[in-house]
Amino acid sequence: MRSVWFLLLILLVAQPVSSLAQQGPAGPAACEASEDFVGPDSRLDHFAEALASREPVNILAVGSGTTVGEVNATPGASFPYRMVDALTAALPGKSFRLTVRGGRNLTAEAMLPLLMEALHAEHYSLVLWQTGTVEAVRGLRPDLMRAVLQAGVDAVHDADGDVVLIDPQFSRFLRANADLDPYESVLQQIALMPGVALFHRFDLMRSWATDGHIDLERVKKPDRDAAVAMLNTCLGRILARFVLNGANGPPK
Repeated sequence: MRSVWFLLLILLVAQPVSSLAQQGPAGPAACEASEDFVGPDSRLDHFAEALASREPVNILAVGSGTTVGEVNATPGASFPYRMVDALTAALPGKSFRLTVRGGRNLTAEAMLPLLMEALHAEHYSLVLWQTGTVEAVRGLRPDLMRAVLQAGVDAVHDADGDVVLIDPQFSRFLRANADLDPYESVLQQIALMPGVALFHRFDLMRSWATDGHIDLERVKKPDRDAAVAMLNTCLGRILARFVLNGANGPPK
């Protein structure tokens, strides 16, 4: 019972993009990030090869509500879409095709069949996999999450793709009421594999909240849609820099 009401509270704090939220401008100050957040620890060689080719770059994003950006079945405004916008702006001669799979309240285990199905249908040089929040809220076994992520990463590698893992969205309420550390540790362990990088969304969002740029938990209700839109735009821009750095040179 604890996990049910707790999950509902978390979802109220960390709502995905609403159908009313427009993309809106996100100024340079709001989207600032230190080099720690844009320099992956692993090269993304398959993504680099796709960028160098003349073919469109296929990207798969798998995750829960904040990745799918689905409210009332309205997709297309979450950070993976904004990442593709930023990639297109940075490389205007390159074509990117994004596929998004997942849904609210999904664990990594529930996402794995969606990942496998997508891999069987198409080749993806880059896979974004956002997970860990639901596991932490429900107190699920971290070792089971690790086994699922390992299986998924192996499948992506077998299909000649790279993986960017994305950790939970920053929330003071989540940090105060769930033990995130075991799940962050799992993500960090999997990210030690070649061709796998960990995008530290939680710490990045915490830095923006601390600096007063974007803070979803403290924004006034009338301003929330604009703040969510700005958050997704900024996450997309930083994530685009992150994957391009992974493709363009040695880890920083």
